[in-house]
Amino acid sequence: MNKGILLVLSGYLMWGAFPLYWALLNHVNPSEVLVHRILWSVPVLFILVYFKPSWLANFKSSISSKKELLFLFLTAILITINWGAYILAVNLERVVEASMGYFLSPVISMLGGYIFFHERISKLKQWAVFFATIGALYYVFSGDSFPWLGLLIGLTFSSYGVARKAMVTSAVPGLYIETLLLLPFILIFSLWFYVNYDLAIFNVNLSTDILLILAGIVTVIPLALFTAGTKLLPMTTVGILFLITPSLQFLVGYVLYDESVNFNQLLGFMAVWIGLIVYCYALIKEK
Repeated sequence: MNKGILLVLSGYLMWGAFPLYWALLNHVNPSEVLVHRILWSVPVLFILVYFKPSWLANFKSSISSKKELLFLFLTAILITINWGAYILAVNLERVVEASMGYFLSPVISMLGGYIFFHERISKLKQWAVFFATIGALYYVFSGDSFPWLGLLIGLTFSSYGVARKAMVTSAVPGLYIETLLLLPFILIFSLWFYVNYDLAIFNVNLSTDILLILAGIVTVIPLALFTAGTKLLPMTTVGILFLITPSLQFLVGYVLYDESVNFNQLLGFMAVWIGLIVYCYALIKEK
């Protein structure tokens, strides 16, 4: 198998299996899980960045730019909301709804590219946007409750990608700077949380402690694999393969966790899938 495809697939499969991991921490307050996800990412990112010369050079260049740091702080807020919303979705057993957000992500990103970077949208891509939008709206209004978590996940993930596209900082060094910028706020929040709530770490059992500490590795490694793979593959291939992630998340929620999906919502998903198929075909045709 092509090395690039193997790397990207590994990252996507890990992201697709995220519900299985975070579900093991359903007994922990989602806010505490998010804190550990950010906190333990710092040492992992430190090792990755400082042992790869190109990432270290990119890191040093970015931290010397006030403009880049400002934008990285804004993207840090976006990715924190995205991580927190996904952990909450798993905690509330709304994995299927969360997968809808990631299914919409490529289409939202495409619209962002059109609006902010004046990227041309072909007729086929316009049809892709149409089907995905109709499907999403149908899903939203056919359910018993408004799927705000799914939409929040999709919008924050897409906005993060669009914002990072406009920046010179690459993925892994950028995430390292983002976590460092968040660290003071995380420490203050941790103290507040400790005063007002019971901490799970070191107070429940050993498996919970291990799962929380490994949250950093679980967060960073898929991104590192994805970043390495994208350097070896055309973005067309990377974009098409991304559909594996929300597909797996949907199957985990629907099949393994037996989350309810009514017929109308399934129709909404089908319209989104049609849009994504059209989108993929457009990418292949333009290649």
